[in-house]
Amino acid sequence: MDFFEHQELARKKTRLLVIYFIFAIAGIIASIYAVIILGSLFLEGDDGAKVWTFWRPDLLLYTALGSGTVIALGTGFKTLQLNGGGSVVAMELGGRLLDRNTTDLEEKRLLNVVEEMAIASGVPVPDVYIMDNEMGINAFAAGKTPSDAVIGVTRGTIRLLNRDELQGVMAHEFSHILNGDMRLNMRLIGLLFGILFIAMIGQIVMRSVMFTPRSRSRDSGKGTLVILVLGLALIVIGYVGLFFGKLIKAAISRQREFLADASAVQFTRNPDGIAGALKKIGGLSQGSTVTNPKAEEASHMFFGDAFEHKVMNLNSLATHPPLEVRIKKIDPRWNEEFPRVKLPEISQQAGEPSSGERAVPPPLSPGAALVSGLNSGFGSHKIGQPGASEIAYSRRLLSGLSQESLDAIRSGAGAQAIVFALLLGQDDKLRSSEIELLKSLVDQETLGHTMGFYDKVGGLDSSEKLALIDLIIPSLRKLSPPEYERFQNVTTQLMESDGQIDLFEFTLQKIIHRHLDLYFNRIRSARIRYRRSAKLKRETTVLLSTLAGLGSRNTEDAEEAFRQGMAPFEAEFGSPLPQLLSASECGLAKIDEALDRYDEATPLVKKRLLDACGKTVMADQKVTGDEAELLRAIADTIGCPIPPYVREEVEAD
Repeated sequence: MDFFEHQELARKKTRLLVIYFIFAIAGIIASIYAVIILGSLFLEGDDGAKVWTFWRPDLLLYTALGSGTVIALGTGFKTLQLNGGGSVVAMELGGRLLDRNTTDLEEKRLLNVVEEMAIASGVPVPDVYIMDNEMGINAFAAGKTPSDAVIGVTRGTIRLLNRDELQGVMAHEFSHILNGDMRLNMRLIGLLFGILFIAMIGQIVMRSVMFTPRSRSRDSGKGTLVILVLGLALIVIGYVGLFFGKLIKAAISRQREFLADASAVQFTRNPDGIAGALKKIGGLSQGSTVTNPKAEEASHMFFGDAFEHKVMNLNSLATHPPLEVRIKKIDPRWNEEFPRVKLPEISQQAGEPSSGERAVPPPLSPGAALVSGLNSGFGSHKIGQPGASEIAYSRRLLSGLSQESLDAIRSGAGAQAIVFALLLGQDDKLRSSEIELLKSLVDQETLGHTMGFYDKVGGLDSSEKLALIDLIIPSLRKLSPPEYERFQNVTTQLMESDGQIDLFEFTLQKIIHRHLDLYFNRIRSARIRYRRSAKLKRETTVLLSTLAGLGSRNTEDAEEAFRQGMAPFEAEFGSPLPQLLSASECGLAKIDEALDRYDEATPLVKKRLLDACGKTVMADQKVTGDEAELLRAIADTIGCPIPPYVREEVEAD
C-alpha cells in the first residue's frame, strides 16, 4: 500500500469513525432515557399507572438534547485542547521535551535516529519527548500534520533497545506521521472524551449527593436515592460508552499497526530491527505498559499495547494485534521464544554501539548528494516511501556536519542565521547589496554568524540545503510570535532584494509557510474540494509546463517532456490535450495559485499530478537541481513528503 492509498484509507476510516460515534451516542441516549423513565416510575409510586409507558417523545427529545449537549461540550473541549498539536498529548502523558543539545548519550542516540528518519522522509524533524518514569518499551507519534508532529518515547525504549531496534521503532512511528494516521488518532481522542464526559458528570452527581446534608422527609429521601441512582447509572452508561470506545479504537487501529510494521521494514530494509524490539517487549516484565493515567485515553497511538486490561482482556477490544502475530508477520522463522530482558549493568556506557549495531558511514564528500535518479526515476511511489538509501544519505549528511553547525542548527539564533546565509546570492555584487540590507535588519553578531555560515552552506547542492531546512525547523518553532514575525520580515526582504524570487527562494518560502505559518498561526488544513483532475486542467498545465521548461535545452525537448507528462490525463482532459505554456504564462504567482488549488484535492488526484511530474522530469532520463527544488516545493505544498534525491553511489551503499 503506497502513501496515497494510506491517505485514502485514513479518509475512509474518518467517515467510519463518525458512523461508530453516532451509534455509540444513540446507545447512550437510549440508556439514559430508560434510566429516567424507570426513575420517574419510582417517584410516581402508586400513581405510576398514569405514566406507565416507555414511549414519551417529549422526554426522549429532552434526553437527546441534554445528552448530546454534554457529549458535544466534552468533545469540543478536548478538540480545542488538542489544537495545540501533538505536544499537548505528549505532556499529558508525562513527556519531557528533549533538549536538542542534550549530553545524555541515550538521548543523543535517539535524537540522531529521529533526525536521520526526518531527512530521509523529507519532513521537518519532529519534537521528541521523553517519558522518564516509564520503563516499559513503547513510543507514539502525535499531531495533526507533520508540521506539529511530535514523537514520544519511554525511558525504557532508549535504555533497552540497540540502535537498529530503536531505528525500527522510529520508522514505525514515522509511518504514522507520513500516512495520515496521526490526525485520525487525534480526532478519536476528542470524540471519545465526549463519551467519557457522561461518566464524569455521573461522578459529580454522586459526590454532590453524598456531601449534601440529608433531609428527614420521606419524599426528600426518595428524591436523594433517585439522584444517587441516576449518578451511578450515568457512570455505568459512561463506561458502557468506554466499551464502545474500545471497539471503535480496535476497528480503527489494529490494521494500521500491521501496515506501520510493514512500512518500517521497507523503510529500514532491516526486519531484525523492529522484530527485535517487539521480541524485547515480550521478554520484559513491564512489556509495553505505560503507567500514566492518561494511557487509556491515548492507547491507540502507541507502538505497543500501553494499557493493562484489568477487567476484560478481550482480543476484540485490543488496540493492537497480538505481539506474537506481529512478530510472525515480520519474522516467519521466529521460534516463538521471547528473550529475557533486563536493565543494562550500571557500568555499561549507555548509548555506545552494541555488537549488533552498524557503524556510522563516512561523511558525504562535497557535492555527492544529488541527483541522478536513473535507477527508479521519480514518481508518486517515492512519496512517503523512503528507503535504506535515503537513510544512508541522511546519516552521511549528519555525520559530515561539524559540532559548530549542529549547535547552530539546534538553537533559534543559529537556525535563523543559517536561513539568512542560504538566501544570500552567489553573485558578488548581489550578495554585497544583500549584506548591506542585513546590516539594517539584524544585529552585528547575527550578521557575523550569517557570513560565517555562508562559507559553509554556499557550496551545498539543493538536496543538502533542503535537508538543512528540515533540521532547523524545530528550532524555528521555538521562536516567540514576535521573533517569528521579525524572522519572516528579514527572509521576505532578502528574497525580494533583487526584484525577483528564484526557484530555491520559492521552495524555501513554501516549506516555511507549510510548516511554520501553519504552526504559529494554527491555520486549518485545506478542505477537500477537488475529486477529479479534470477540475484542475489549467493548474496541471501550468505545473507541467514549468517542469518541462526547467529541464529542457530547447523548445522541442520541452514539448516532448510536456507531452509525456500530460499523456496520463488524456482520458479525463479529452482531446485535444492542453499545449505547452510559455515561460511568461508560468510565473511563480501562477505556480503558487495552482498549488493552493491542488492542496484542496483528494490524495488520488494529487497522486496523478505527481506521477505526471515524474514523467515530465524523467523525459530526458535525469533530474537537475532546479527540477529537484521545484518537485520538493510542489510535493511539500500539497502535503506529500518527498524523500531527498541521492546519487546512485549512495543508493548502492
